[in-house]
Amino acid sequence: MNGENKLNKKIKYFIEKIKGIKNIKLIIGIILIAIILLIYGVIREAKGREVENTSIETTVEISESEKLAKVLSDIKGAGKVSVYIGYVGSEEVIYVTDKTVNTTVRDDNSGGANLTTTVTEEVVETVFLGEGNSKTPLIEKTLAPEISGVVIIAEGASDVAVMMDLRKAAATALGINENLIKIFIMNN
Repeated sequence: MNGENKLNKKIKYFIEKIKGIKNIKLIIGIILIAIILLIYGVIREAKGREVENTSIETTVEISESEKLAKVLSDIKGAGKVSVYIGYVGSEEVIYVTDKTVNTTVRDDNSGGANLTTTVTEEVVETVFLGEGNSKTPLIEKTLAPEISGVVIIAEGASDVAVMMDLRKAAATALGINENLIKIFIMNN
């Protein structure tokens, strides 16, 4: 019991000391707001990383496939169309860089010989936007992944003329060789 009494006295003493501090409610409020903002920032950053980690290749593939299927289904006689686009690699992002070239020329006249030494140093750095933790690299351009092949499945593919139109339209839309496109008849 004696140990518990000492502990209780120490706790009461600590609480009294805290109550004696001027504006303690304001200080505690500020600390709570800071903790809430910190938690909010961590959650927001985690959600941002989650979106970033989503495969860009899959996003490109789905949207391009859907767009192409819509266009191809508008061809006379094509009927319902389904498209799959296969890719090699993934999207490549090219960032804006700042290149600095430092050239140092040194003349050495010692020993009777007149020697000139030129040293060139090239420093390439990525350009960032923003400040502090919110800095992001400036994107110059984004290169789409290379298309490895296209599969088109269409209701009207049994008609040779429709098949040829589908192949030409897909090759033109994607900017690829017609040999990369295979067309099949859709199972009804």
